[in-house]
Amino acid sequence: MSLSTIRLSGLRARGTHGVLDFEHTAPQDFVVDVALRLDITRAIATDDVAHTINYAEVADAVVAVIEGEHADLIETLAGRIAARVLDFGAAGVEVTVHKPHAPIPHEFADVAVTLERWAGDQIGGPAGERTSGAQRAVVGIGSNLDDPAGHVRSAVRELGGLGVVVASSLYRTAPRLAQEQAEQPDYVNAVALLDTHLQPLELLDRLQSIEAKHGRVRSERWGARTLDLDIITYADLELDTARLTLPHPRAAERRFVLEPWASLDPGATLAGRRVADLLLDVADQRVEPLGG
Repeated sequence: MSLSTIRLSGLRARGTHGVLDFEHTAPQDFVVDVALRLDITRAIATDDVAHTINYAEVADAVVAVIEGEHADLIETLAGRIAARVLDFGAAGVEVTVHKPHAPIPHEFADVAVTLERWAGDQIGGPAGERTSGAQRAVVGIGSNLDDPAGHVRSAVRELGGLGVVVASSLYRTAPRLAQEQAEQPDYVNAVALLDTHLQPLELLDRLQSIEAKHGRVRSERWGARTLDLDIITYADLELDTARLTLPHPRAAERRFVLEPWASLDPGATLAGRRVADLLLDVADQRVEPLGG
């Protein structure tokens, strides 16, 4: 394999990263350079974007990380960006994060950190391992309106700013309808495992913000939707509030949650039972892998 480099330079977005108190709340500019190492031999031969990495999608993911969870250090921010970019299939990545307005009481041109990572050395590790200091959350993703697969893939990228460890393949599923409810299109579903420093209700707020960006309208219970993001579990927490119940009270009855979850973490448990065993109880529900 002969590795080539795709460079994305000078990507600018605003985020709240820094050690000082005001930097936790006051957004400032960050500029990021990304160099992706990958084999583009097939892309050259076929002229097909499927055989390379879409740099527009990489840019979206980088901006989501910058605009996402606070980091005290730009070293941490660079690490999160590198881990997210490697999810696109690059063999390696070099990330430089510039902080042009760093609070330094002297005249300066730039402050920057450069970090290089290779596939297999991703922050967060395998699905069964948890990033230090973070809590593992399981998030269900679904859509059945306006290019459902596109909404789900985009949501996975946006979740990168919250600490995505790994996301499942996509599944086409039959809608779960209430009695006498009108027919709906099939859903596209996936599950993501996150390591997050957000508290459960903070995570819920961030997920609902992503839903809103995708035009989610809550006009009918179990109605069709452009995007649905559900917290299935958050560590071992049990919670019952008006806004959030954990674990998700209906997850054990939903094959479209259990199957992608089990594919990511075969040893996962829900309410004391192995997810793989719970799947046996819902084998009659229509769930078809789409891949991707």
